[in-house]
Amino acid sequence: MKFKPAEDNDIYQRLVSEDGKIEMGIYPVIFGYRVRAGYTNSQSYELDWCGGDKHENLELLYSIMKNILEDKGNFIGLPAVSSIKPFYNDALFVDYINDLTTKPLEIVRLKPLHLDRIKMMKTIQNED
Repeated sequence: MKFKPAEDNDIYQRLVSEDGKIEMGIYPVIFGYRVRAGYTNSQSYELDWCGGDKHENLELLYSIMKNILEDKGNFIGLPAVSSIKPFYNDALFVDYINDLTTKPLEIVRLKPLHLDRIKMMKTIQNED
């Protein structure tokens, strides 16, 4: 399975599988960002991994999730969350997802994340 860029919705820097069934992207939260993936048009996410607030750590986690999903094509056997947040503080989680990652891992270079946070804040203001 391969992913292609898609229009953002409630997640940013969104990718959708070629068959349109799975989406993944980034969701800004108060203390950083989460990398999420789930079934397209679902109200929830199967994976909700805490990436922290450092750009390079988020790029790594986003790239790992993309790599695993492209290889597996489903969520079976994938950890829904890391027990300790952010993910790099959870050694068991890191070991597990590293074992699932196929080599070589291609790092996805993400655009500056503050732009997504600004879009999110405008969306929230428009809802009020």
